[in-house]
Amino acid sequence: NEINTGYVIYEGEEAVTDANVAEAQKTRNQYVWVPVPDVSKMYGIDSSGKKWGKLYDFSTTSTGSNYDATIGACPLNWSETNGVMRISFSTSYREPDVLSSYDDNRYLKQYGLGSMTRHEFLIEMEKGFNNMIASVEKYGGFYIGRYETGDLNQDVAVVQKGNTNIANQTWYTMYKKCKTLKGDNKQVETGMIWGSQWDRALMWLIESGSKSIAEICSDSTSWGNYSNSTEPGAGSKRPTGYSETWKANNIYDLAGNVIEWTMEADGSDARCLRGSCYLYYGSGASGRYNYYGPTYIDYYYGGGGCRSALWMSS
Repeated sequence: NEINTGYVIYEGEEAVTDANVAEAQKTRNQYVWVPVPDVSKMYGIDSSGKKWGKLYDFSTTSTGSNYDATIGACPLNWSETNGVMRISFSTSYREPDVLSSYDDNRYLKQYGLGSMTRHEFLIEMEKGFNNMIASVEKYGGFYIGRYETGDLNQDVAVVQKGNTNIANQTWYTMYKKCKTLKGDNKQVETGMIWGSQWDRALMWLIESGSKSIAEICSDSTSWGNYSNSTEPGAGSKRPTGYSETWKANNIYDLAGNVIEWTMEADGSDARCLRGSCYLYYGSGASGRYNYYGPTYIDYYYGGGGCRSALWMSS
C-alpha cells in the first residue's frame, strides 16, 4: 500500500484482503502506480509545437555532460535548448511516430486497425501520447501493468497473475489488444506502454532504492528470468507473476521472461522491444531491441509480448 514500494490497484470495487488476495491476483486486472514528480523529464516540445517523448540511455558511467548520475541516464536521440526539444536523428529512437515502411492503409487494415492513412494513424498516436502526458501532469504519475499483458488470443486482454498467453503477437495486434483492457470504463485509457513510461518506471526503481543503476542497465539476472538466472524455473517462458524474485516494487518481469513491444519507433521499419527474455543472459532491463518490424511474430526468442499502461481520460 506504499507508493515507494509499489502501490497496487485492482479492477473492481470489492476490497482485496488477506483472505481473497490470491484469487484476486488471478482474476482481476492490476496496475502499479509510478510517480512522476517532474513531467518535463518525460516529454518536450519542438519548435513546431509537437510533443515528443524523452527517451534515455542508461549506463553505470558518464556518457557526456547531460549524464544524470543519480539515475544513471542521459538523453537518447534528443536535446533541449531554452525549452525547445529537438530530435537528433529522425531515423533513430523516437515517439510518437509512424514507420515509413509500414503503418499505411494496407498494413493497418490487414491487422485490424481500420481504414486509416499513415497520417491519420500518426494523428491517433500523437493524440494518445498527448492525453497520457496531460494525465501525468494533472495527477503526478501513471499506472503500469503489474504483469505482462495476457489472454492475447482472446478478444479482451488481461493483466493478471498466472497467465501463459503472453507472447507471439505482432506489434499491431498488441497495440489493439492493450486498448481493450479498460473495458467500458470511460474514465481511464489503457494502451501499449510508451518508451518514456518504461524509462520513467526504471528511474523510479532506482530512486526508490529498489534497484541499483547496475541492476537496471548492466545485469538484471538477480531479479529477472534469464537463461543464466539461478532462480528455480529460470531459462523458460513462465506464467505471469511466477516468482516473487522476479519483481521490483510489485511489478513482475520487467527484466526477462518475454520481450515486450513498446510504442517506440526506430528507423523506418522497426518498433522497439524492451526487457529482454528468458533465452538471453541477464542483460539490463533498460536494454532496447530493434530487430523486428511490427508484423514480425517471434516464436523463438520469447518476444511479441507487451506491457500495458493506464492513465486517466482527458
